[in-house]
Order: sequence, then C-alpha cells, then structure tokens
Amino acid sequence: MAATATATERAPSRVAIEPVMLARVSEPKRIGGSDRLPTWRIVLSEDPSAEWRRRFLEQAHKGGIFYRAQITVESAALVFDLERPVLGLACEKIDQWIAEANGASSSAPPGITILVVDDQPDIGPLARDILEPAGYVVLLTSDPLEAIRMARHRLGDIDLLLVDVVMPLMDGRELARRILSLRPKMKVMLMSGYEVSGLVETGWPFIAKPFGIQDLAQRVADTLGEGRPPPPPPQRGR
Repeated sequence: MAATATATERAPSRVAIEPVMLARVSEPKRIGGSDRLPTWRIVLSEDPSAEWRRRFLEQAHKGGIFYRAQITVESAALVFDLERPVLGLACEKIDQWIAEANGASSSAPPGITILVVDDQPDIGPLARDILEPAGYVVLLTSDPLEAIRMARHRLGDIDLLLVDVVMPLMDGRELARRILSLRPKMKVMLMSGYEVSGLVETGWPFIAKPFGIQDLAQRVADTLGEGRPPPPPPQRGR
C-alpha cells in the first residue's frame, strides 16, 4: 500500500516538470479590424496550458509592442490588433516570447538566436521545430529583404544565419554578405536542395535539403562552436 501511495504521489511531479514546447505554425492572417488597425491571427502547434498563456502574455506585455488588450491567446492561436508596418518586428518578438514561455531546459547557451531564411514555406517551420526544443531562439522569414530589415532593426544578437542558397529574390550568399555588413560577428550556414557551384569558396558550412533532425541540430551546434570568423566578402569583379 505504501509503495502504491508513493508512486501515486510522485506521478504529478513528473508531469509538472514536463516542458511544453509550442511553436508558431503559420504566418499572420488578417481576420478583421480596420485598415488602420487590422486584427491578425497566428496559429500555434497546440492549445497551450493556462501557465503557458500566463508566461507568454507576461512577456508580450513587457515587450512594448502590445498593450494589455491588444493580444490574446485563444485556443491554439494568438489574436492581436497591430498596424501592418510593425508586423515583421512583432513576429520576431512573438517567436522570442513563445520560446521564453516554453521554458524548457536548454542544451544551447542562453540567448543564442538563429535567423532562418528560405523561400519554401515548409523549411523555416521545420527548422524551428528542430532547433527550438534545443533551446535556440529561431526567427523566420521567406523574404530576403525582410531578413535585412530584421538584421538592421533587431536589438538583440543574431548568432547564426541559416539561409537557402537558391531563392528567387536574392542569392543566399549575397544575402549573407549584406547581413554580415550589419552584423560582422554573425556566423553563416548555407542550405540547398540543388547542386550549386561555388559553395566551398565561401568558407561557410553547408547542409543539403532535405535534412534530418539530428543532422541539422548537430551541424548548427558545430557551426556555432567553431569560433572561426566569417570569410570576407569577395572582391568585386570588373
């Protein structure tokens, strides 16, 4: 009887320390509001607990973008009112607040931030699902110009740029060089699902798509731990 009671008493504590790992699984979708102040909805990977909601909203209210009535957690979604020009910055902050609300023990050094840029809509969320549970803060965009804006205006560090080489708006190597001009201490890892020439000459590590969970996590950890400075931009040709 005593052994049974002990097992019963211990079970809730094991459940209580199990981390909740939610993720943003959609880009903002307008669902209403006015032209001046639209209402947006972002889908989460699951319906969060009351404690997760409390932690997330605490971070959001301290973040300076939202007032108390402007963002709510409704079922498995975030709903908020926000002007369109601030939406990119808000998504960046929301990703940070989600990671902080998850509150999982981290195998990554605190504060490590990774910017993932890929025009394929499924690659960024996949990378985030792999890297956030390891404790990284993951920022996503499919737009190279938005990535440059994020690099220019983000207050915190960006420690690693994980970027697709072949994108319609800008070659990933050129994007990396532009962001490095803003953040020279940042590291770069290239990725592609195609055979691309000239990758070795960049000196940056490369991972082929599609990648596996362990493969990406290990390559990211290796890249961040190299301590090797990024290569200088190539000399302009004639």
